[in-house]
Amino acid sequence: MTGSDSLMATPSRTQLARVWRPLGGAALWVAVGSLFGEPTAAQVAYTGSLTYSTGSYVFVDRTHSLWLSNGLGVRSGRVDFSASLPVVMQNSGIVTFVAGQPLPTGGEQSGAVSRRGRGTRIGSGPQSITTDSTVVFRDHYEVEVGDPLATGSVEVYSGFGVLRSLAVQVGAKAPLRSLESGVGTGEWDVGGGASVVVGSGRALVLGDLSYWSFGDLPELELKGSLLYSVGVSTSVMDARASVLLSLSGATSIMDAVEAPLSVGLAFLHARGDGRSVSLGASVGLSEASPDVTAWVGWGLGL
Repeated sequence: MTGSDSLMATPSRTQLARVWRPLGGAALWVAVGSLFGEPTAAQVAYTGSLTYSTGSYVFVDRTHSLWLSNGLGVRSGRVDFSASLPVVMQNSGIVTFVAGQPLPTGGEQSGAVSRRGRGTRIGSGPQSITTDSTVVFRDHYEVEVGDPLATGSVEVYSGFGVLRSLAVQVGAKAPLRSLESGVGTGEWDVGGGASVVVGSGRALVLGDLSYWSFGDLPELELKGSLLYSVGVSTSVMDARASVLLSLSGATSIMDAVEAPLSVGLAFLHARGDGRSVSLGASVGLSEASPDVTAWVGWGLGL
Protein backbone atom coordinates (compact mmCIF):
# COMPACT_ATOMS: atom_id res chain seq x y z
CA MET A 1 0.00 0.00 0.00
CA THR A 2 1.43 3.41 -0.94
CA GLY A 3 1.46 6.44 1.35
CA SER A 4 -1.38 7.96 -0.64
CA ASP A 5 -3.43 4.81 -0.32
CA SER A 6 -2.81 4.75 3.42
CA LEU A 7 -4.26 8.22 3.78
CA MET A 8 -7.30 7.19 1.77
CA ALA A 9 -7.84 4.23 4.06
CA THR A 10 -7.75 6.43 7.17
CA PRO A 11 -10.30 9.27 7.08
CA SER A 12 -8.86 12.44 8.56
CA ARG A 13 -10.30 14.27 11.54
CA THR A 14 -11.38 17.06 9.19
CA GLN A 15 -13.51 14.58 7.28
CA LEU A 16 -15.07 13.31 10.49
CA ALA A 17 -16.10 16.82 11.46
CA ARG A 18 -18.32 16.72 8.38
CA VAL A 19 -19.33 13.06 8.63
CA TRP A 20 -21.53 13.14 11.69
CA ARG A 21 -25.02 14.56 11.65
CA PRO A 22 -26.26 12.92 14.86
CA LEU A 23 -29.40 15.03 15.22
CA GLY A 24 -30.72 14.10 11.82
CA GLY A 25 -29.43 10.57 12.11
CA ALA A 26 -27.66 10.39 8.76
CA ALA A 27 -23.91 9.82 8.67
CA LEU A 28 -23.63 12.58 6.08
CA TRP A 29 -20.19 11.79 4.70
CA VAL A 30 -19.76 14.95 2.64
CA ALA A 31 -16.34 14.74 1.04
CA VAL A 32 -13.37 16.95 1.83
CA GLY A 33 -10.74 15.04 -0.08
CA SER A 34 -8.29 17.94 -0.28
CA LEU A 35 -7.97 17.99 3.50
CA PHE A 36 -6.15 14.68 3.98
CA GLY A 37 -2.94 14.64 5.93
CA GLU A 38 -1.13 17.52 7.57
CA PRO A 39 -0.92 20.48 5.16
CA THR A 40 1.73 23.14 5.66
CA ALA A 41 -0.47 25.93 4.25
CA ALA A 42 -4.15 26.74 4.46
CA GLN A 43 -6.32 24.65 2.17
CA VAL A 44 -9.81 25.50 0.99
CA ALA A 45 -12.51 23.07 -0.15
CA TYR A 46 -16.02 23.48 -1.51
CA THR A 47 -18.54 20.92 -0.28
CA GLY A 48 -22.13 20.34 -1.29
CA SER A 49 -24.87 17.84 -0.67
CA LEU A 50 -28.42 17.13 -1.77
CA THR A 51 -30.54 15.44 0.90
CA TYR A 52 -34.09 14.09 0.86
CA SER A 53 -35.99 13.02 3.95
CA THR A 54 -39.57 11.99 4.59
CA GLY A 55 -41.57 11.14 7.66
CA SER A 56 -44.81 11.72 9.50
CA TYR A 57 -42.93 12.18 12.78
CA VAL A 58 -45.58 12.82 15.47
CA PHE A 59 -48.11 14.19 12.99
CA VAL A 60 -50.86 12.65 10.89
CA ASP A 61 -49.58 13.95 7.54
CA ARG A 62 -46.23 13.16 5.96
CA THR A 63 -43.59 15.85 5.44
CA HIS A 64 -41.22 15.67 2.47
CA SER A 65 -38.03 17.72 2.71
CA LEU A 66 -35.39 18.29 0.05
CA TRP A 67 -32.44 20.53 0.80
CA LEU A 68 -29.33 21.59 -1.08
CA SER A 69 -26.40 22.54 1.12
CA ASN A 70 -23.39 24.51 -0.09
CA GLY A 71 -20.38 25.09 2.10
CA LEU A 72 -16.75 26.10 2.31
CA GLY A 73 -14.10 24.53 4.52
CA VAL A 74 -10.69 25.99 5.41
CA ARG A 75 -7.94 24.04 7.15
CA SER A 76 -4.56 25.27 8.32
CA GLY A 77 -2.45 22.78 10.23
CA ARG A 78 -4.65 21.23 12.90
CA VAL A 79 -7.32 23.97 12.82
CA ASP A 80 -10.40 23.64 10.66
CA PHE A 81 -13.35 25.96 9.98
CA SER A 82 -16.40 25.35 7.81
CA ALA A 83 -19.67 27.11 7.04
CA SER A 84 -22.70 26.00 5.03
CA LEU A 85 -26.05 27.42 3.90
CA PRO A 86 -29.01 25.22 2.92
CA VAL A 87 -31.83 25.86 0.47
CA VAL A 88 -34.88 23.90 1.62
CA MET A 89 -37.96 22.76 -0.29
CA GLN A 90 -40.70 21.08 1.76
CA ASN A 91 -44.45 20.70 1.87
CA SER A 92 -45.05 21.76 5.49
CA GLY A 93 -43.93 24.27 8.06
CA ILE A 94 -44.40 21.92 10.99
CA VAL A 95 -40.93 20.39 10.57
CA THR A 96 -38.23 22.98 11.21
CA PHE A 97 -34.44 22.79 10.97
CA VAL A 98 -32.61 22.73 14.30
CA ALA A 99 -28.79 22.67 14.22
CA GLY A 100 -29.11 21.97 10.50
CA GLN A 101 -31.43 18.94 10.70
CA PRO A 102 -35.24 18.46 10.53
CA LEU A 103 -37.11 18.21 13.82
CA PRO A 104 -40.90 17.97 14.39
CA THR A 105 -41.39 21.20 16.38
CA GLY A 106 -44.73 22.12 14.84
CA GLY A 107 -43.31 25.44 13.66
CA GLU A 108 -45.78 28.26 14.30
CA GLN A 109 -48.10 25.60 15.73
CA SER A 110 -45.53 24.45 18.30
CA GLY A 111 -48.12 24.85 21.07
CA ALA A 112 -49.78 21.64 19.88
CA VAL A 113 -46.52 19.74 20.32
CA SER A 114 -45.85 21.25 23.75
CA ARG A 115 -49.29 20.11 24.91
CA ARG A 116 -48.80 16.58 23.65
CA GLY A 117 -49.43 14.09 26.41
CA ARG A 118 -52.01 16.34 28.04
CA GLY A 119 -55.01 15.43 25.91
CA THR A 120 -53.69 16.55 22.52
CA ARG A 121 -53.86 14.43 19.35
CA ILE A 122 -51.37 15.33 16.68
CA GLY A 123 -50.59 11.87 15.36
CA SER A 124 -52.36 8.76 14.16
CA GLY A 125 -50.33 6.04 15.89
CA PRO A 126 -50.73 4.41 19.30
CA GLN A 127 -48.90 7.32 21.00
CA SER A 128 -50.90 10.03 19.25
CA ILE A 129 -52.94 12.65 21.08
CA THR A 130 -55.74 15.21 20.45
CA THR A 131 -55.90 18.95 20.91
CA ASP A 132 -58.32 21.81 20.59
CA SER A 133 -55.83 23.61 18.33
CA THR A 134 -55.62 21.72 15.04
CA VAL A 135 -52.25 21.35 13.36
CA VAL A 136 -52.71 22.78 9.87
CA PHE A 137 -50.69 20.94 7.23
CA ARG A 138 -49.48 22.92 4.20
CA ASP A 139 -50.45 21.02 1.06
CA HIS A 140 -47.96 22.67 -1.29
CA TYR A 141 -44.19 22.98 -1.55
CA GLU A 142 -42.27 26.13 -0.73
CA VAL A 143 -38.59 26.91 -1.26
CA GLU A 144 -36.75 28.80 1.48
CA VAL A 145 -33.15 29.66 2.30
CA GLY A 146 -32.32 28.13 5.68
CA ASP A 147 -30.09 29.18 8.56
CA PRO A 148 -26.29 29.17 8.13
CA LEU A 149 -24.34 26.61 10.16
CA ALA A 150 -20.70 27.16 11.11
CA THR A 151 -18.26 24.79 12.85
CA GLY A 152 -14.69 25.08 14.03
CA SER A 153 -12.43 22.31 15.32
CA VAL A 154 -8.91 21.61 16.50
CA GLU A 155 -7.16 18.28 16.17
CA VAL A 156 -5.40 17.76 19.49
CA TYR A 157 -3.84 14.42 18.51
CA SER A 158 -3.20 12.38 15.38
CA GLY A 159 -1.15 9.26 14.80
CA PHE A 160 -0.96 5.83 13.17
CA GLY A 161 -1.40 3.69 16.29
CA VAL A 162 -4.66 2.39 17.70
CA LEU A 163 -5.69 5.97 18.51
CA ARG A 164 -5.81 7.64 15.10
CA SER A 165 -7.16 11.06 16.02
CA LEU A 166 -8.81 13.12 18.74
CA ALA A 167 -10.44 16.49 18.10
CA VAL A 168 -12.57 19.08 19.85
CA GLN A 169 -15.08 21.28 18.05
CA VAL A 170 -17.64 24.03 18.47
CA GLY A 171 -20.58 24.98 16.26
CA ALA A 172 -23.39 27.48 15.89
CA LYS A 173 -26.50 27.93 13.77
CA ALA A 174 -27.34 31.60 13.26
CA PRO A 175 -31.02 32.74 13.27
CA LEU A 176 -31.14 34.09 9.73
CA ARG A 177 -34.72 32.86 9.26
CA SER A 178 -37.77 33.40 11.42
CA LEU A 179 -40.20 30.79 12.71
CA GLU A 180 -42.71 31.98 10.12
CA SER A 181 -40.36 30.88 7.31
CA GLY A 182 -41.14 27.24 8.09
CA VAL A 183 -37.46 26.25 8.06
CA GLY A 184 -35.98 28.12 11.03
CA THR A 185 -36.69 28.84 14.69
CA GLY A 186 -35.54 32.45 14.83
CA GLU A 187 -33.10 31.52 17.61
CA TRP A 188 -29.43 30.58 17.96
CA ASP A 189 -28.32 26.96 18.32
CA VAL A 190 -24.82 26.51 19.79
CA GLY A 191 -22.81 23.46 20.75
CA GLY A 192 -19.46 21.83 21.29
CA GLY A 193 -17.90 18.42 21.80
CA ALA A 194 -15.23 15.96 20.77
CA SER A 195 -14.65 13.22 18.20
CA VAL A 196 -12.31 10.24 18.21
CA VAL A 197 -11.08 7.68 15.68
CA VAL A 198 -9.57 4.37 16.81
CA GLY A 199 -8.74 1.19 14.94
CA SER A 200 -6.24 -0.99 13.23
CA GLY A 201 -5.53 -1.47 9.54
CA ARG A 202 -8.53 -0.76 7.37
CA ALA A 203 -11.10 -1.09 10.15
CA LEU A 204 -11.87 2.04 12.16
CA VAL A 205 -14.30 2.87 14.95
CA LEU A 206 -15.53 6.46 14.91
CA GLY A 207 -17.17 8.25 17.83
CA ASP A 208 -18.61 11.70 18.39
CA LEU A 209 -20.18 13.29 21.48
CA SER A 210 -21.34 16.88 21.79
CA TYR A 211 -23.72 19.06 23.77
CA TRP A 212 -26.04 21.53 22.01
CA SER A 213 -28.20 24.29 23.43
CA PHE A 214 -31.21 25.11 21.25
CA GLY A 215 -33.24 28.30 21.14
CA ASP A 216 -36.81 27.89 22.40
CA LEU A 217 -39.91 28.41 20.29
CA PRO A 218 -42.64 30.76 21.63
CA GLU A 219 -44.75 27.83 22.86
CA LEU A 220 -42.22 25.01 22.97
CA GLU A 221 -39.08 24.59 25.04
CA LEU A 222 -36.22 22.84 23.26
CA LYS A 223 -34.02 21.23 25.88
CA GLY A 224 -30.25 21.14 25.73
CA SER A 225 -29.21 17.76 24.38
CA LEU A 226 -26.29 15.37 24.19
CA LEU A 227 -25.77 14.34 20.56
CA TYR A 228 -23.84 11.16 19.82
CA SER A 229 -22.71 9.00 16.95
CA VAL A 230 -20.77 5.77 16.75
CA GLY A 231 -19.74 4.07 13.54
CA VAL A 232 -17.57 1.41 11.98
CA SER A 233 -15.67 2.18 8.79
CA THR A 234 -13.67 -0.02 6.45
CA SER A 235 -11.74 0.82 3.31
CA VAL A 236 -12.67 -0.77 -0.02
CA MET A 237 -11.57 -0.55 -3.65
CA ASP A 238 -7.88 -0.96 -2.75
CA ALA A 239 -8.23 1.74 -0.05
CA ARG A 240 -9.55 4.31 -2.54
CA ALA A 241 -12.96 4.40 -0.84
CA SER A 242 -14.60 3.75 2.52
CA VAL A 243 -17.91 2.39 3.78
CA LEU A 244 -19.38 3.58 7.07
CA LEU A 245 -22.15 2.00 9.16
CA SER A 246 -23.32 4.30 11.95
CA LEU A 247 -25.82 4.77 14.75
CA SER A 248 -26.72 8.36 15.58
CA GLY A 249 -29.02 9.96 18.11
CA ALA A 250 -29.53 12.45 20.90
CA THR A 251 -31.09 12.73 24.32
CA SER A 252 -34.67 14.02 24.39
CA ILE A 253 -35.00 17.53 22.97
CA MET A 254 -38.74 17.99 23.55
CA ASP A 255 -40.69 16.67 26.54
CA ALA A 256 -43.57 15.43 24.39
CA VAL A 257 -41.48 13.70 21.69
CA GLU A 258 -39.13 10.69 21.74
CA ALA A 259 -35.39 11.22 21.48
CA PRO A 260 -33.94 11.17 17.91
CA LEU A 261 -32.32 7.88 16.85
CA SER A 262 -31.38 6.44 13.47
CA VAL A 263 -29.03 4.04 11.71
CA GLY A 264 -27.20 4.90 8.49
CA LEU A 265 -24.92 3.52 5.79
CA ALA A 266 -22.60 5.73 3.73
CA PHE A 267 -20.02 5.35 0.96
CA LEU A 268 -17.16 7.79 0.27
CA HIS A 269 -14.78 7.89 -2.66
CA ALA A 270 -12.06 10.55 -2.45
CA ARG A 271 -8.99 11.54 -4.42
CA GLY A 272 -5.83 13.23 -3.23
CA ASP A 273 -6.59 16.35 -5.30
CA GLY A 274 -9.65 17.10 -3.19
CA ARG A 275 -12.33 15.70 -5.49
CA SER A 276 -14.74 13.34 -3.81
CA VAL A 277 -18.22 11.94 -3.94
CA SER A 278 -20.37 10.33 -1.28
CA LEU A 279 -23.79 8.79 -0.99
CA GLY A 280 -25.80 7.17 1.74
CA ALA A 281 -29.10 6.59 3.47
CA SER A 282 -30.47 6.28 6.99
CA VAL A 283 -33.59 4.91 8.64
CA GLY A 284 -35.21 6.60 11.61
CA LEU A 285 -35.76 4.51 14.72
CA SER A 286 -37.85 7.07 16.65
CA GLU A 287 -40.66 9.53 16.00
CA ALA A 288 -38.29 12.50 16.24
CA SER A 289 -36.27 11.30 13.21
CA PRO A 290 -37.30 11.10 9.54
CA ASP A 291 -38.49 7.66 8.48
CA VAL A 292 -36.02 7.64 5.58
CA THR A 293 -33.19 9.96 4.58
CA ALA A 294 -31.04 9.68 1.46
CA TRP A 295 -28.27 11.94 0.23
CA VAL A 296 -25.48 12.49 -2.24
CA GLY A 297 -22.49 14.71 -1.47
CA TRP A 298 -19.50 16.07 -3.32
CA GLY A 299 -16.29 17.90 -2.58
CA LEU A 300 -13.82 19.95 -4.60
CA GLY A 301 -10.47 21.32 -3.47
CA LEU A 302 -10.01 24.97 -4.42
